[in-house]
Amino acid sequence: MTERTPEDFCGSTVHRTISLIGGKWTMLILWRLLEREHRYADLQRQVGDVSQKVLSAELKTLVQAGLVEREVNPTVPPQVTYRITPKGQSLDSVFTSLSRWGETHLQE
Repeated sequence: MTERTPEDFCGSTVHRTISLIGGKWTMLILWRLLEREHRYADLQRQVGDVSQKVLSAELKTLVQAGLVEREVNPTVPPQVTYRITPKGQSLDSVFTSLSRWGETHLQE
């Protein structure tokens, strides 16, 4: 008997997308960056209870994936600003759909 993979259940593109943006903090980070650019400390406050280690790792992954851009201003101390890229902005419709679904199905 062959072992089934996540791709068997939802297709490889859906699986890869969920792997990239489906983390506990990833969508919250992207949501905040869709609103406007943020410096690191401000982003950490906006996202919530995320640790520095986790936030740094998530941002690094998002930068490598081309969804977020990182800009370092050579001041003392360095100021790091994160902004969404056009590729990241293309996720806006995903967030809109999730919001509409939540408004319809998650009534308090």
